[in-house]
Amino acid sequence: MKNYQLIVFDLDGTLLTQDFELLTSTIEAIVELRRSGLRVSIATGRSYKSAKPFLDKLEIVEPMIFSNGSVFDNPETGERELISGVPLETALIVLMLLPEFNISVKLHMADGSIYKSDETPWPDEGVHFEIGDIKPRLKEELDEDPIKIVFYDEAGKMDAFSQRLNEILDSKSQVRLFRSHVRYMEMTNKNVSKGHTLKKLVDQLGIQPTEVITVGDQDNDFEMIRDFGLGVVAGPGTPSLLKVCDHQIHMPEERGIENLVEWLLSAT
Repeated sequence: MKNYQLIVFDLDGTLLTQDFELLTSTIEAIVELRRSGLRVSIATGRSYKSAKPFLDKLEIVEPMIFSNGSVFDNPETGERELISGVPLETALIVLMLLPEFNISVKLHMADGSIYKSDETPWPDEGVHFEIGDIKPRLKEELDEDPIKIVFYDEAGKMDAFSQRLNEILDSKSQVRLFRSHVRYMEMTNKNVSKGHTLKKLVDQLGIQPTEVITVGDQDNDFEMIRDFGLGVVAGPGTPSLLKVCDHQIHMPEERGIENLVEWLLSAT
């Protein structure tokens, strides 16, 4: 433990259960980590507004990362900053393809607005996630770069959709697609990721990458798990994560976070 200053957690599937619950035992484990002297932060695919109820319960005070690295708390300015979004041209191509595959999307905008393409109900909308403003004519109305795009598929068409999208965008694409949850796929600018933004954040905090522990469960955590001092995968992980992680724990509903804290403190 003396080799580490900061531990950074993903939220969904890592600190939150598959049903998006933050367990009391998980909160207590985070408190124990903080007592040990580790600084605790979050790097999530969620927007700040969506993450805030959990951040309040966890009492996170360190600078954080949102929207899969597109937005972060800049320690030097004290402001929340946008790094880079999805090019408008690409977002319009996405919207053009939606009717063919009947996939529902939400576009997260720089001002905090969320635009939804249709009335398809998403799991836990209005509870854990915002419904957003439903805009059936979104392709005609969109006039600025989204921060990120989230795709929801309830009929198993996501792979075919992503393949078709990649064919159209080809090697000149300025975006990256990845799974952030078993039900969702996300798109961000290819030049941002949680890991890329975390490097910027820790540099501004005066912390070395080798002094950082990272914990995540999906491919949007890949660079974060690979590029820092100790990379931990929560739950079954993905093939790419398992190739680069240093340690693996159970899901939060199976006492994964509590076991991680016990393991880390035992090494003190």
